[in-house]
Amino acid sequence: MLVAIIDDDERTRGDNAALFMAASSAQRPVQVHTYASAEAFTFAAEPVDLLVLDIRLGAGVDGMTLARQVRQRDVAVPIVFLSNYDDYVFDGYDVNALGYIMKPLTAAKVDRILTKTAQHQAPRSILLATDNGVERLPLFELQAVEVVNHDLLYHTQHGVKTASGQLAELMPQLPDNFSQIHRAVVVNLDFVTRITGRSVILADGSELPLARARQKELKAAFLRRFRGLTDDE
Repeated sequence: MLVAIIDDDERTRGDNAALFMAASSAQRPVQVHTYASAEAFTFAAEPVDLLVLDIRLGAGVDGMTLARQVRQRDVAVPIVFLSNYDDYVFDGYDVNALGYIMKPLTAAKVDRILTKTAQHQAPRSILLATDNGVERLPLFELQAVEVVNHDLLYHTQHGVKTASGQLAELMPQLPDNFSQIHRAVVVNLDFVTRITGRSVILADGSELPLARARQKELKAAFLRRFRGLTDDE
């Protein structure tokens, strides 16, 4: 397994590399390449099995921006963020992050990261029957689905796509980070920024109706999802 560690602090970069190398074994061999900046990693242009990113990378491109750039060409590589701050944890969902780890990194955290990486599967996707033909949509790009005039409106990170279909047929294809908040609306919990008494606000500012009977269930699912991404033990 080739791990790329990107951190602008030389000491932290070295310490984290040592932790990953110490976790290497015959059954789980680990190689580590380190980079002081996003630009250095991009210039190297090497395929990796795990990308470990500091969120804040000095004056250059930050970790989240780099992750978005990586996702444009590779939807499958596992990405883990390291940070002293939890401000960006929800942004991690935008790029289908494997984890958001609070510093300092420890041997136990590295072991969990490597275990999750070994279990990682390519992101799931669904097929949409649009006017332009059949399109494949990775589920981590999908923010919400809404029923409008007998069609399904797919709110993605890159705009809205309209496709034929029924919500009842779509639901079994969606993983547990999707929650039905209304008879005609399903949201991706990874993009929920606020829950009010009558609506749900998504990261792009969209406001979708929330049925009163689903408020308690939604809030519980939202908290479970948030806690599942972070690792600050």
